[in-house]
Amino acid sequence: MASTFEEYETIDLFSSWDSKKQPVVQLNNLKKWFPVSQQSLLFSKVVANIKAVDGVQLFVNKGETLGLVGESGCGKSTTARVTVKLEEPTEGSVYFKGVDIFQPMTKEEELVIKRQLQMVFQDPYSSLNPRKMVLDIIKEPFDIHFPDMLYEEKESRVLEILAKVGLEDYHALRYPHEFSGGQRQRIGIARALAIHPEVLLLDEPVSALDVSVQAQILNLLHDLQKELNLTFMFIAHDLSVIKHVSDRVAVMYLGKIMELSPTGDLFRKTAHPYTVSLLSAIPRPDPRIKMDRILLEGDVPSPIDPPPGCPFNPRCWKAQEICSKKTLTLDEIRPDHYCACFFPEI
Repeated sequence: MASTFEEYETIDLFSSWDSKKQPVVQLNNLKKWFPVSQQSLLFSKVVANIKAVDGVQLFVNKGETLGLVGESGCGKSTTARVTVKLEEPTEGSVYFKGVDIFQPMTKEEELVIKRQLQMVFQDPYSSLNPRKMVLDIIKEPFDIHFPDMLYEEKESRVLEILAKVGLEDYHALRYPHEFSGGQRQRIGIARALAIHPEVLLLDEPVSALDVSVQAQILNLLHDLQKELNLTFMFIAHDLSVIKHVSDRVAVMYLGKIMELSPTGDLFRKTAHPYTVSLLSAIPRPDPRIKMDRILLEGDVPSPIDPPPGCPFNPRCWKAQEICSKKTLTLDEIRPDHYCACFFPEI
């Protein structure tokens, strides 16, 4: 009986990767467009594209937590789904430990990539099979990635990972509907961690939970990250949660990255007008603090027909003529602080 996962690993794709010089995950000009088709009696043709992700440049270093924040529909979840190979990119590339994960590869090589990149989904109920017991839900990754592993060892590892997320052995013989929302999210985390991934993509893992349960799950994730040396991409729309958990923050709007910065610098010296408006919406617990709330005019433009130039320019109070004519790039305005704006706050 093997005692470590390394004994099952027969393929080494990452021998040339240097963790001190290269990020563990890198997205280069990533685009994911969903075609909109027009149906006729005999034919179907593409008439437009929903530009869910439109030229994202991001990197995640080993052992850090990158927070990805933005309004609903801005492309955060789609970015995560492409990063873990649940969606094919329309354009661009995703590198994991120096390897392009969408290059042609064998089934065995693809499994090596997929077991290193795991995802925890937003809804802790719909992401779990209601017809399976927890034991079978968490054991399924072993069945797929390590089919030769003995059943007794799989069961032992399931109980081990349940203990890590704060559940008991007897929980393994229950069904998802028998648990609370917080417990179901723990099961989702256990399933993602079962085969010892290096990178965990957390798609709003606490947004469906009560505030007290949110704190428990966030503390659990923090402890697991330190214990297992994990790298997180943490997706949320709650900036107070992002501030608490992240080392760096990327702000997304209409499929593009507007600002990328270390967490402390972002909250202390915000550069992009969109980020300024998001921060102004954070509730203050002290009623004596005057709120300088910035109310944006208009609605978020359609991703089918985004505005030219800066996508935020129709709602921006600092917009000038150049904002609607010239294409933006994510430029470094301070050390490690990047902003896609012609008139950033410096």
